[in-house]
Amino acid sequence: CHWCHVMERESFEDEDVALFMNHNFVCIKVDREERPDLDQLYMEAVQIISGAGGWPLNCFLTPDGRPFYGGTYFPPKPAYNRPSWTQLLHHIASLYKDKRQVVEDQADRLLETIQSQQTKYIGRSLEPGDQERGPNRVTIDQIFHRIMDDRDSVNGGFGPAPKFPRTMSLEFLLAYYHYTKDASAKDHVRFSLHRMARGGIYDHIGGGFARYATDNRWLVPHFEKMLYDNALMVNLISKWLRIEEDHELEQRLRNTITFMDRELRHPLGAYFAALDADSEGVEGKYYVWDFDEFKEVCGVQWHLWAKYLDISEGGNWEGTNIPNRIEDDVTFAQKQGITLDYLHKAWKEIQQNLLDSRANRIRPGLDNKVILAWNGLAVHGLLAAWRTFGEPAWLLRADEILHFIRNYMSNPEGGLFRIYAKETAYQDAFLEDYAFYIRSLLERIQINFEPTALKEIQELMEWVIDQFYDQSQGAFRTTRSQELVSPLFDLYDGALPSGNAVMIENAYILSALTGQSTYQDIAERLLFQMADKVERHPGSFAHYALLMTEGVFGRKEVVIAGSSYQHELEQLLKRYLPGTVCIGSDKEEGTDLLKGRVIPEKTYLYLCKGQACQMPVEDLASLIELL
Repeated sequence: CHWCHVMERESFEDEDVALFMNHNFVCIKVDREERPDLDQLYMEAVQIISGAGGWPLNCFLTPDGRPFYGGTYFPPKPAYNRPSWTQLLHHIASLYKDKRQVVEDQADRLLETIQSQQTKYIGRSLEPGDQERGPNRVTIDQIFHRIMDDRDSVNGGFGPAPKFPRTMSLEFLLAYYHYTKDASAKDHVRFSLHRMARGGIYDHIGGGFARYATDNRWLVPHFEKMLYDNALMVNLISKWLRIEEDHELEQRLRNTITFMDRELRHPLGAYFAALDADSEGVEGKYYVWDFDEFKEVCGVQWHLWAKYLDISEGGNWEGTNIPNRIEDDVTFAQKQGITLDYLHKAWKEIQQNLLDSRANRIRPGLDNKVILAWNGLAVHGLLAAWRTFGEPAWLLRADEILHFIRNYMSNPEGGLFRIYAKETAYQDAFLEDYAFYIRSLLERIQINFEPTALKEIQELMEWVIDQFYDQSQGAFRTTRSQELVSPLFDLYDGALPSGNAVMIENAYILSALTGQSTYQDIAERLLFQMADKVERHPGSFAHYALLMTEGVFGRKEVVIAGSSYQHELEQLLKRYLPGTVCIGSDKEEGTDLLKGRVIPEKTYLYLCKGQACQMPVEDLASLIELL
């Protein structure tokens, strides 16, 4: 991140500072993508100490790993109402040497608070009658209103700057609209997607979304581009486009996948992690445009394209220009007196010219790790895009990533590795890695059902339950190992959906496919425990809110059995169907959902809900009526 680089340059690379640090401390530099458990633990400590978190994350620990003080950025000289890094180092070293008991007491109190925070939402078993007192339609409506209360009706999205995409909250609104037909939910998703897709947070030249916007209007991004943000946006936009056709958002979707393939693709098929915000030590330098350079690349029609992308001599950010769309294509074309078709064709050529010119600049650094969790999200997004548009290349890309994970990230001692870099896989995978990977496999098996694939998924799920599930708490731990000073539970939705929330989703799907109630029991206990917190703070638990909504309105299974199942299944998968498990086959093997349902030379479509099935129908239109 930008401020991590700044502090590294200002302090850690200073020889005098480094000498003092190495003389008085054991200094450990942590890559938070490699060790999200350490980041989670010590970020919790810093948030308790200071009331806020962020990166760079600097935490001071006792030799056994208990935190006793921490903070984020510290300048080289006192500034911003903060001591300098050197002043802080001297103070901590003196405190540890002369007042050791104060340090020990502070570490004990902080650890107790962390442990309490980790388990405050969980640890309750389901009792008789709990399900009847669980979430209902009133609960879902209250969640909806709380999420909408936080919306930004002027700029889209939620809350003030810095503005994050909050894809999970938007996906909840999409599902809420599907079930209730409340147009305000649909309208805010459309409005938010358009504002993000037109703002500077989206790279109009090269495709792909930046991490977040530093302003309310989505103009000024934090220029870092992460695989996971783009995977989540691909997933959300793909689902939106099943509800409403939209050329503008379709192009953003296609260009984002193109960006992922062009900039992040590993030679063996998976995706690298991220691109830095900085190049040549300057944040965003690779992406912004000097007015004269822009004119030169665009040629005689520069006036048109300067208006199209908000490019001016004075600039729209710190004297330079971030490509930014002010209005939609239809309005712009009408104002310029050109056809929409001409605009799209001409822009395609100019966009390529701008991209070629930009490629001559010094590129931002590439984080060339392959991260299991993020690639699981990428597979999920690519499969969502394939379901919407049926592009064969996207299904092939998803399969390439899954092939890479199986071949290069398997741990011979059991389970999977989280990281692959420099031709080596390492670091035991964490809960989110397994959760996102299993979900991608469950999505894939609904496109082509194979009994052996289901058996492998179930075996992996059982292994994760054995290694990660804490029966006393009714939740999954973040890690397999117990090396940290406190057990961790990944419960909140942050930039990524909670590992526990996605495991609930996986458990429900596997329960439907296998008929095993154990998975449903795990899912329902955990979701019940979280329900009160979801209702009160849905923005922090939006993926749980989505799962609660599916439960209240009823999860469904659709089975298409018979010789012509494939065409019908592909058409069905193009629809937006939250909470619905779909499978098709011309054989009765592998799942009870298919038993007794394959009739020679016939194809029947079955809808099941709440352990009861409707009479089968013979065409998709009739099934849609039942749905």
